Amino acid sequence: MRPVALLTDFGLTDPYVGQIHAALTRLAPGAPLLDISHQVEPFGTAQAAFFLAASAPHFPADTVFLCVVDPGVGTGRRIPGAQLGGQSFLAPDGGLLGLLLDTPGQPPASLFDLSAAAAEYVASATFHGRDIFAPLAARLAGGELLEALGVPLAPESVVQRPWAAPHAEAQAVLAHVLHVDRFGNCVLSLREGFPFAGDVVRLSLGPAESLRLRRVLAYAELEPGETGLLLGSQGFFELAVNQDSAATRLTLRPGDPVRILYARDLEQPKQ
Repeated sequence: MRPVALLTDFGLTDPYVGQIHAALTRLAPGAPLLDISHQVEPFGTAQAAFFLAASAPHFPADTVFLCVVDPGVGTGRRIPGAQLGGQSFLAPDGGLLGLLLDTPGQPPASLFDLSAAAAEYVASATFHGRDIFAPLAARLAGGELLEALGVPLAPESVVQRPWAAPHAEAQAVLAHVLHVDRFGNCVLSLREGFPFAGDVVRLSLGPAESLRLRRVLAYAELEPGETGLLLGSQGFFELAVNQDSAATRLTLRPGDPVRILYARDLEQPKQ
């Protein structure tokens, strides 16, 4: 049996996660169940997309990913499946797969529309994670192929959200906060390899105000209270404050846009 990794916004207070585990154990006995997170902010598609794109490379090569953050549950939204190497991904068509499918240097995914297969199941209008996604994931865990469950889907037809990719501007880049971790670091939609110019950039805080950001390799390189920009362990750039919350200091939340100025003539660090 292939392992199944779960990513949801269901939390751990209600019985929803337990019921999905139960459905998978009943339908795919012996399949290892691995939890990425169930603490995605309610309806937090951008945060879930980041969790998935950052986590998938660390999971076994044959993992089935069951991802449910689904504000459109019970409607006619599609259920796409994506095949990347040996890994299979199931998610509602609301943008959750966007960062994963746009990973730099990654071969194109094979996409399939599983809506017809999903229609075979009797489902409540409010819990497709248990009633539809779990049975589909169980079939994949047992050896069925995505191409047998659905019909090919054009990549450009899958829902893409504005936060999924940075937008280049003259001497600047517009990005979005994907996630604020428990330390207050703000993870941005800027990936490893983004072409900043120089070691100093600025964060636009308004029409006439900006904050100097020093690019560093580690949090401890920042002076106490200093705000900086660094590449985090998840492969995305972060706004961080040494031993403090950048989110609080900058009043940023997941989904917020941020504009980073990176002109070559910005003030460089003093020697």
